[in-house]
Amino acid sequence: MNLSLREFLIWKIIIISVLIVLSTEILSFFSAINRSSIKILWGVSLVIFLISIFYFYKKKIILFKNLKKKVSFPKFEIFLILIILFLTFIISIIYPPNTLDAMAYHMPKVMHWTQNNSLNFYPTDDLRQLILAPLSEFILLHLFLFFNSDNFSNLVQWYSMFVSCITVSLIIKEFGCNYKFQIFGVLFCSTLPMGILQSSSTQTDYVTTMWLVIMVYFILKYLNTNFLRYLIGFAFSISLGILTKGTTYIFAFSFCIWLGSYILFKNRKHFLYLLIIPLIILILNLGHFNRNINLYTNPLGLSDESPSWINKNLSIKNFTSNFIRNIGLNLSVPSKKINSFTAEKITLSLKKINISTKDSNTTKVPNRGYYIPFSFYESTAPNTVHFILILFITAYFFLKKKISNTEKYYFYSVIFGFLLFSFLLMWNAQHNRLLLSFFVLYAPLVSFFLFKLEVNKFTKILSIFLFLYSIPYVLFNKSRPLLAEMKYENGNLEFFKPFFLKETREELYFIADKFYNNRDLYSYYAEASEKIKNYNCKRIGFDSGDTNIEYPFWAILKDNLNNTKFKIYNVNVKNKSATIDADNDNLCAIVYVDEVKILN
Repeated sequence: MNLSLREFLIWKIIIISVLIVLSTEILSFFSAINRSSIKILWGVSLVIFLISIFYFYKKKIILFKNLKKKVSFPKFEIFLILIILFLTFIISIIYPPNTLDAMAYHMPKVMHWTQNNSLNFYPTDDLRQLILAPLSEFILLHLFLFFNSDNFSNLVQWYSMFVSCITVSLIIKEFGCNYKFQIFGVLFCSTLPMGILQSSSTQTDYVTTMWLVIMVYFILKYLNTNFLRYLIGFAFSISLGILTKGTTYIFAFSFCIWLGSYILFKNRKHFLYLLIIPLIILILNLGHFNRNINLYTNPLGLSDESPSWINKNLSIKNFTSNFIRNIGLNLSVPSKKINSFTAEKITLSLKKINISTKDSNTTKVPNRGYYIPFSFYESTAPNTVHFILILFITAYFFLKKKISNTEKYYFYSVIFGFLLFSFLLMWNAQHNRLLLSFFVLYAPLVSFFLFKLEVNKFTKILSIFLFLYSIPYVLFNKSRPLLAEMKYENGNLEFFKPFFLKETREELYFIADKFYNNRDLYSYYAEASEKIKNYNCKRIGFDSGDTNIEYPFWAILKDNLNNTKFKIYNVNVKNKSATIDADNDNLCAIVYVDEVKILN
């Protein structure tokens, strides 16, 4: 079996991720999730990994085959890519997790799992801590326990961006493009503003994207070789994607139809092997599905209490509304006046066909209506330049007749993902975050288009332009700025020291909360932590109310108590998770949003 270095990397990611899933579930079953078990696990795994490297070397698996050939790499474009990767890596290290979602549910569930020594559900006001797919947090859990800190938590998304870029280059290779255009596809991905901002956070969209592009690569390899190992690789990658985020179902659906149709009509001898796919999905997702079933009687945890993302009325009319509004999000420019004008025109156009942008059936926050944000924040940043380029290339694919079936079906599958996304999900101004997978999956088509047109000089110019376009998003990330904090008020653009140079690490957790909730929650949590320390309290109740900013309290209390063991339990929970036995008796303090009550 000959493997390139890039494909070898992909298989290793799958093996490690499967190990994380299975080991976490097994340790949870025995209530043995702790620092000792995790360190032993990875110590043994490291030994096995070194032995496997020696074994692969002896078997002469060709990892560097292509590097031995004289290949003309586009060094300038590679240099631009490395700059972005290096700077985003630095940001990932110097900042702690600080997005609102990280504070509300990504990191708190890691803390509760650590405290409970298991993945069992527990009472919480934020059901996202329980019902949402947990693979990203499994990885965060292992990192947290191994290093006893969150210093490397942001690297999960950063590494996912790196692997996504590598895999995109392999997809472009399957399209028959040379190294120059493979590298350009990587540059297209690495310069996506939404991708840059997310790569240094603990969001889950780049992890999801990584599994999707790996899944698609395995489909292409299977179509080109009919090797069974790529069908197995597809099964594992889609299973891990499902265990990461629900958007995997949406963007993977059309690709699954493509693969299934190919096997059914052209390679029936492998038809029975399709049964492997649901089996692997079930094995890897069984633990999470079972926990959701126990709480809400369905594997996805859907209920009247859980957050709703699906359109309440699935119709062509509502699809049209969401489709146009999602496009509008990527026509955003650094001008509030122009964005308001664009949003107003879209709203009026929809109104003419009797579509309201304040329809609660299709809009997550209907009272605000339709608006087009422009920001350097990872939930709402636009990919305007990349999207305009995509529009041109989409027109090319619809008009061009002589395109091979592989590229044509790939194109239809990516576009269908965007259409299905608009059909199913209620519109939200943060949709660009979820659409990251669409943009990354489209990158190979951009490279293929330029390759077919043979525009070498234009490609270099475009590379420089995309790089320059991306730099502000690298340097002025709203919640994790590297060069300076940037503020635009009353027509004036001002720059201040980046947060990591003027605030403590504990204060950095609250940056996004300050922006959106305009309060000083850090001072309150620090004061609450000090009171708890003075009373030597080790069993604390936490009433999140509407704030849901839970994780910083764990971090501050951990530092203030010098890693002394303590336990935090959610109290006054109003949803069904309140019925779960949490052993939360004999509390000595309760932290509310506005006060701390010492109970003894």
